Amino acid sequence: DLVEEATPTRQQGAARSTPRLGPLPCAVMSIEQRYTFFTQWYDATAALTRVYQLVYYTDNTIEIFDMKNRRTFLKRTKYPEISLKDLFVGNTVTIYARQLKVTEYGDTFTADRFAESSETAVAIVKPSALEHLPTLLKTFTNSGLIIAEVRMCEVPPACPGYTPEHAGYSVAVLLKAASSMSTVAQIADASSGTFTTCMSAQETRAASSMLFGDKAVPLAAPNCQDSSLLVIRPHALKQGILGHVLEMVTDAGFVLRTVSTFSVSRPNAEEFLEVYKGVVPEYREYVDELCSGVCFAAEVTFGDAPAESVPRLREVAGAPDPEVARLLHPHSIRGQLAQSKVKNVVHCTDLAEDGPLEVEYFFNILPSS
Repeated sequence: DLVEEATPTRQQGAARSTPRLGPLPCAVMSIEQRYTFFTQWYDATAALTRVYQLVYYTDNTIEIFDMKNRRTFLKRTKYPEISLKDLFVGNTVTIYARQLKVTEYGDTFTADRFAESSETAVAIVKPSALEHLPTLLKTFTNSGLIIAEVRMCEVPPACPGYTPEHAGYSVAVLLKAASSMSTVAQIADASSGTFTTCMSAQETRAASSMLFGDKAVPLAAPNCQDSSLLVIRPHALKQGILGHVLEMVTDAGFVLRTVSTFSVSRPNAEEFLEVYKGVVPEYREYVDELCSGVCFAAEVTFGDAPAESVPRLREVAGAPDPEVARLLHPHSIRGQLAQSKVKNVVHCTDLAEDGPLEVEYFFNILPSS
């Protein structure tokens, strides 16, 4: 085991190990780059927000320090479930069932590194171009951009990037990558006017605040009638297949009514999936997966026969077990893309009568919780 460690400070260098009270094992004696982040975790039992410093090492090890009590919370350990690209300000990561929201960078080295590699850009897809959203999301991913957040909403006229063509419900996309603004601008120039973007860092900050900040404009209201809920799981977003999955859904005849990304808390994940408790052996793993990172939810309607939205979406999704899906539904989402029963890409409504309830939960209850 690692020996007890002193609490780090903001001034410690990027390649220095945290001060320790005893000798290190030989396995960790080498000097590695380290990145530090301040994170928050809401302790529902104590009704307190706790602050932790998360240290990420380039050998995929992490350690966590409790800032209030000035002690080690988690000794340095391998944790391959998260990578450096997940640790940008505003993102939420789950580490051993705790959801930690990254609130700021812990030292100058980390801040400078992410200023270069995680520049923010905003794309605002026009209401008339929503049918092109899956293709645009694929293009963003294929261009090396990280899709951090997506929200369907009414864009305020004062928002940078707004045009009269944005009247109604547009889809705002928050993107991260090195030189993301110039990359998004190039895609916009080639997209035949399907979306607009911000042309400066100042405009991007203003648009991000209006569309994604703590006081962002409300999400588009769901219809909750003759529709089904599609949830694209966190592992699929990390894989960069969001646009591909949505394209499979829309190519099958579905229309996207309302869309948004969500960071689902563990209590909310347990509540939403409670119907599977005691029924599906993987219930606990389903909960872990749903709250392991950002997921994408959409209210979808089958265009030719809206009343059949729920069973038709289940056909497109395929059997929950990927082995069964590959045999019975080889062209389905799970038949082509699922890794396991838990990492099976999507959740979709099982019963027609549950469609409105599940849509209501994600688009009305979660935003207010």
